[in-house]
Amino acid sequence: MTLADIIPSSSVAEPGSPAWWLARLLEGLAVQADMADRLDTYYQGEQGIPVHANRSVADAFSRMMSIANTNFAFLIVEAVRERMAPGGFRTGAVPDRRGDTEAWAMWQANALDADCDLVHRSMLALGAGYTIVGREPETGQVVITPEDPRQVYAERDPVHRRLVRAAIKVFHDDVAEVDRAMLYLPGKLYRAARPAPLGASAAGRPSISLSEGGWMWDGPTEVVPTTRIPVVPFLNRPDIFGTPTGEFQLVIPILDRINYTILNRLEIATLQAFRQRAVKGLQQRDAEGNLIDYDNVFAADPGALWQLPETAEMWESGQVDLGPIRSAIRDDVEHLAAVSRMPVGYLQPDNESAQGVQYKREGLVFTAEDRCKQAGESWEQTMSIAFEAMGDEERANRTGMEVIWRSVERATLTERASAASQAQAAGLPWRASMEMFFDASQQEIDRWEAERAAETLRSAALAQTMREAVTPLPPEAPVASPAGPPASTTVEAPSAAP
Repeated sequence: MTLADIIPSSSVAEPGSPAWWLARLLEGLAVQADMADRLDTYYQGEQGIPVHANRSVADAFSRMMSIANTNFAFLIVEAVRERMAPGGFRTGAVPDRRGDTEAWAMWQANALDADCDLVHRSMLALGAGYTIVGREPETGQVVITPEDPRQVYAERDPVHRRLVRAAIKVFHDDVAEVDRAMLYLPGKLYRAARPAPLGASAAGRPSISLSEGGWMWDGPTEVVPTTRIPVVPFLNRPDIFGTPTGEFQLVIPILDRINYTILNRLEIATLQAFRQRAVKGLQQRDAEGNLIDYDNVFAADPGALWQLPETAEMWESGQVDLGPIRSAIRDDVEHLAAVSRMPVGYLQPDNESAQGVQYKREGLVFTAEDRCKQAGESWEQTMSIAFEAMGDEERANRTGMEVIWRSVERATLTERASAASQAQAAGLPWRASMEMFFDASQQEIDRWEAERAAETLRSAALAQTMREAVTPLPPEAPVASPAGPPASTTVEAPSAAP
């Protein structure tokens, strides 16, 4: 296929053909991208306030509407994402507790120890995230890339929910000024392109039309080095039909209510920042019947002296009590915390007891464990496809693949050390206690174990040196004469003179 081959529309394309799949997947991507864009405005805090007003009012209060946004959606997502940290992989080749070093080397070679957060954040905030597995043409190295749900869409098998039967990626090439599409079908990759309008952008990124018209095949069909589609979806809270839900999607009405109440508070505070003053009982005309101009009489000056008629009375407007509005906002935040299973202390200052905070934190822990379980299946699928692309069938075995997640619990160093000591006293191996209570990776445990062994050798050598320094030397034995009994050492006195 060449760029001159115009792709027919779905109405005339043969069902199951590449052109038919292109049109079908573009339609699914458009629906997914619309929902992801809406959720992203809440995650970025750019959703605006749901106020029905004419244009003049909206323009006058635009700045106030922007500062009335409190980004609770960001907190809900990040509180879960921060607890999702893969620490290794077990494969069919190395199924032990320490994990497979080859799998972890591939993970780090693709910078996924950092970039996995991009996938998790997209999954939680936008409802879906993706990875694509490929190979570098020059080196043959396996490449795993995180993808955005506004550019990538995968259609799953209706019988096997986690089996992808077709996928597409659409992106804008700003160098060539064209939109490009990559269509993945079993064992094959088709590329298509079409001219893109100049200067089209939205929210700081290129705006891509997802209509099916105007596409042309771009280059020959490529062979994918895997039997499976190398596109893996990461879906957040999917239902039985596979439809995902963003982490804060179900609490959007509460988010709107909170921001609308905050806007009302700001409006009242702004309109009543200065008290309105008036004078009652003033004469409107003087003795000659002329209107009295009071503009210069009541000068706002520290040195001004006002002379009022006997019947005049000063009046000043009162302030509206904002306490009930603030209380309503706190109540709504508590409702948000309850529905989203977030500890109240994450969303607003809270003076609860430590036991109460711990109890409410369990909901967040259970949520993070569930999201790790869902994402873990997709990471295992990703790594399995990557090893298949390398030709390592033993490690590509899906049944032997398992993600080693770091603990979603958060404890102080004192609590961890105490728990590890008690567990080791009860017979838990040292390596297992380091992994379980200190949330250490296998590389960290290996390094600590080597340093521990070296320190033990140094301590033994130092102890031996100290023992030799304090031990007294034994007394020397007398030296024996070479022949006969030892000579007498007695000295005879000289005889007296005759």
